[in-house]
Amino acid sequence: ARALALRSGDAVLQVRRVLSFGGVPTILEDFWLPGTAFKGLSAEQMAGYQGPTYAMFEVEFGVRMVRADEKIRAIAADAQQAQLLQVASGTPLLSVERLAYTYNDVPMELRRGVYRTDTHHYRNALS
Repeated sequence: ARALALRSGDAVLQVRRVLSFGGVPTILEDFWLPGTAFKGLSAEQMAGYQGPTYAMFEVEFGVRMVRADEKIRAIAADAQQAQLLQVASGTPLLSVERLAYTYNDVPMELRRGVYRTDTHHYRNALS
């Protein structure tokens, strides 16, 4: 709530998903969104959208992410992460915590992702 500048009792949407590439579970993401800004967002909508998540946020909800702060570190997979990503417990993963903002520095998304690095790498283009 603090990261998203929400008050006690404000609605929050939480999403958990596993993204696979070539049939291999690669990214486990948890993210939280202010309920008011994303009212009506459903799991079916998230799963069915074929483009980038931020494009959907902009087109469907009028929320444009204009910047983000990220913290990146190496972690060892815990039992649940290992199961969902189909790796052994203790496997090295990359943890990325992102706080994304819309205009006027209003926080709109807190995202925590863990990434397999045995088959993929994390890429972040800065502009």
